[in-house]
Amino acid sequence: MNKKVLIVEDQFVEANDFQLMLGKAGYEVCGIARSVPIAQEMIKKEKPGLVLLDIFLKGKLTGIDLARQLREDNIAFIYLSANSNEEILNAAKTTEPYGFIVKPFREKDLLRF
Repeated sequence: MNKKVLIVEDQFVEANDFQLMLGKAGYEVCGIARSVPIAQEMIKKEKPGLVLLDIFLKGKLTGIDLARQLREDNIAFIYLSANSNEEILNAAKTTEPYGFIVKPFREKDLLRF
């Protein structure tokens, strides 16, 4: 598997924590995107093997919107979310993610995938 990981998360502290944990585990974090348009540019440039994807991001587009594109491009993604709203989770499930990480998270939650 391509060990390049893109983090799509608009909360600086959480994105930084993910980056540190992944780096320690031997993954190459190819970037942190704080919005869908920035993530789309980084995906074209970096071609990550995995995207950690927050469902709620700043801007008009959500992580679910980006997930549909990732699915079409055969790029693995794992959702990040603190929201347990059933309607949102059901919409997210339709994109067939590799998994969900619930915030707040622990290092073992992240590295079990």
